[in-house]
Amino acid sequence: MNEHILFTQKVRKYQGKYIAVVGKRIIASGRTSKETFALAKKLLGPRKVEGIYYVPQRKDLLTALVETGP
Repeated sequence: MNEHILFTQKVRKYQGKYIAVVGKRIIASGRTSKETFALAKKLLGPRKVEGIYYVPQRKDLLTALVETGP
């Protein structure tokens, strides 16, 4: 299985929340980016948080229908 699929399966339980990522690890999650960052900093100490990302809920994702052909 490729890494993208594994990561997608891992973040599924965080739908509707923010996650803090360091390397390939999710180190914290929360309802707001501020809450998530504060928790991540508490856990990491002087090390840096590499990213805070919002994981949308399935219902929030847009589906685009594209017509192909002449």
